[in-house]
Amino acid sequence: MADTRGAGQVVTVTTSPGRPGAVLEAFDRVAGRWRRAFGPVPAVIGAQGFSTRISEATTATPIGLFTLTEAFGTSPDPGTALPYRRSRYGDVWVDQPAAPTYNTRQTGDADFSKGAGERLWLETSAYEYAVVIDYNRRPVRAGAGSAFFLHVTIPAPSQGCVTVRRDRLVWLLRWLDPAARPVIALGPAATVRTM
Repeated sequence: MADTRGAGQVVTVTTSPGRPGAVLEAFDRVAGRWRRAFGPVPAVIGAQGFSTRISEATTATPIGLFTLTEAFGTSPDPGTALPYRRSRYGDVWVDQPAAPTYNTRQTGDADFSKGAGERLWLETSAYEYAVVIDYNRRPVRAGAGSAFFLHVTIPAPSQGCVTVRRDRLVWLLRWLDPAARPVIALGPAATVRTM
């Protein structure tokens, strides 16, 4: 990678020609050099693969370098240093483009008065643990895609999120350190190398 934007931790999720599926790896900078901290392990990406054209109508995973600044889940905090919020009744991630709260988590909104979206407290398998991928968050562009997470793999195609086995996600959650300004690089391996 050419520019990690000052990050001291990088998670990569890549695909390569001739290799089935995606692969997740984690790296940290030690004494000015990058070293592998975890992986490679299998990962699942969106049903439409990677893309630069993301909307509410696609099921692709966005290509790019994004920060990892917070986590949530239906289970108690597994010991992450990231800000972690346990999902409660009424927690919604708004995916309604016309809502002023588009692509944000809203609490106490079981009736969708702040905008329709994913009811986080009901997704007890996929969202047992999740790290928010900061795609389309600062600034938010209405309709450009929302609710991209690194979460627990379930037996269903991803709608654009990245998923890994529960034990691997717990390891990542415990490894991620906000002081290291962690990022995730998503895309074909050749594209990620040039980011």
